[in-house]
Amino acid sequence: MKKEKIYEFPIDRPLTPSKRKAVEKHIEDNAYLSPKPFTYNWDEEDDDVLHIAAEPVLIEVRFKDKSVELYGSAPLWARLLFTETKKAELKGEIESVLLKAKFVAPKKSKKTATNKEKAPEPKRRKRSNA
Repeated sequence: MKKEKIYEFPIDRPLTPSKRKAVEKHIEDNAYLSPKPFTYNWDEEDDDVLHIAAEPVLIEVRFKDKSVELYGSAPLWARLLFTETKKAELKGEIESVLLKAKFVAPKKSKKTATNKEKAPEPKRRKRSNA
């Protein structure tokens, strides 16, 4: 099976021991969501690489200084089941993990800057008693 790059995510902060533990915790806390049993382990030669195996799919997550790359390999029949919807779900899940483990800073909304300036209160109309 050929390994191919699925996603690349820019990050603000690199992998550290505490972030590694946060990634492991997220995997363990959400293992029940997987429809199939899976295993995961850190590469013995390159400790910035995480391997996840859920037969017949193999996932490799490479943590670099400025990005996280996700690679996958699977037989053709399994790749055909990896629909656009499933890809979007996977992407969202990975982005969530990266945010929770503080690889990326939360995006500030534009509203927070304008909330400091209060809008003037609307003027009330007087009612006539006619």
